[in-house]
Amino acid sequence: MGKATFPTLLDKKATMLGSLTRYDLVFVGMAYLILSWMKVSGIYSLIINACLLVALKLCKKYFNKGFYQHLNDEKQLKWSYKLEELNG
Repeated sequence: MGKATFPTLLDKKATMLGSLTRYDLVFVGMAYLILSWMKVSGIYSLIINACLLVALKLCKKYFNKGFYQHLNDEKQLKWSYKLEELNG
């Protein structure tokens, strides 16, 4: 592999099965293990996994990166008082 073709490989997103990434497959696997531990039937487990995967994809699409991380942060910004002086 020459140096000219190597950087083009970095532009593509790493997928494993269709459009499923490693994160998606781990999520589906963990959901399947939890559902099998709860003794959920096979077809119901498949339907629940599909719904969870669609919900995961929608959350990834519509929420910015770090959205869940900052849900428990302070509600008031420490520098917000400076905005009052500007609008004053």
